[in-house]
Amino acid sequence: MRLPTNILSRIAPLAVLIPLAACSTTGVPTMMPTIPTFAPVRPPVNSALAEPCISAAATKYFLSESNIKAVDVEAVGGGVNQVRLKADLRDAMCTVTDKGKVRSIVDTMPKSADQVAAEEAAAQKAANPAAATPAPVKKSKKKS
Repeated sequence: MRLPTNILSRIAPLAVLIPLAACSTTGVPTMMPTIPTFAPVRPPVNSALAEPCISAAATKYFLSESNIKAVDVEAVGGGVNQVRLKADLRDAMCTVTDKGKVRSIVDTMPKSADQVAAEEAAAQKAANPAAATPAPVKKSKKKS
């Protein structure tokens, strides 16, 4: 037995629209498309190595410890590890022993032009302190 064509022409559009209705959301649609971001999966940094580096970096950069986080750790050998730190806007490398003794903290970001100029001015001031301080200027009194 064959169905009449006019019934099929009415059922076919409904069969297509039912799955689409199930996919609709009730929330407000956003105009910006979502772009998936992929971050590399890293194992957590050992806290016995990260904590001494974070506290030493906080003292060096005059920041609170909450603004510094350990990103990655790499074993160099001989009980020495290098911990990569993200300190505010800086990137730094901390060298620490397995026992938690910090050997050094080194900036790994290049310096900006104003940082280089400030360090040169500080070096000149330290080398020649008499020339760095200008002589006091005497003000003339106005006669009334």
